[in-house]
Amino acid sequence: MKLEIFNVKLNPLKDEDVRAIVCIECHPMVRRWLVDYADEKFEKELEEYRRFFDELQNNDRVEVLVAKLNGRIVGFLALWRMDEGVENTTSIGISVHPDYWNRGIATNLIREAIKLAKEKGVKKLIIETLDENSAMKHVAEKLGFKLETVRKGKIFKDGIHHDEDVYSLQL
Repeated sequence: MKLEIFNVKLNPLKDEDVRAIVCIECHPMVRRWLVDYADEKFEKELEEYRRFFDELQNNDRVEVLVAKLNGRIVGFLALWRMDEGVENTTSIGISVHPDYWNRGIATNLIREAIKLAKEKGVKKLIIETLDENSAMKHVAEKLGFKLETVRKGKIFKDGIHHDEDVYSLQL
């Protein structure tokens, strides 16, 4: 089993790949950790993702890495350049299919993202995660990210205010 990670701008996705990504985002165990939920209607979410990937080549604010294991998409990561006021700072958003949790997929995606960010001249990477997401916090810390701040009650999700932890890595 060989994990492959590729940049979507260099290797555009097929429609079945976009569908696989939406399946990951819509999985109930993944949605538990998403701050912004995917649309309840799969087909509507699929159309939004198709549009996003169709326009990706012309979007200089985001890079997308996809992880495949045995030809199946098992996870993906987006590097989002933050607002213009934040100098060379990029935020990481990542999702891995639950069937592949605890196999190093997120770790490998973030390692590749660090390399790509350095190539793009990024000076600081940010991971924002729910305080209770111990798995993401563990991966961030293992890769050298430091807890920068805790935003108390920042995320309102499922009728409850949650703390958001912000991890950063200086490049």
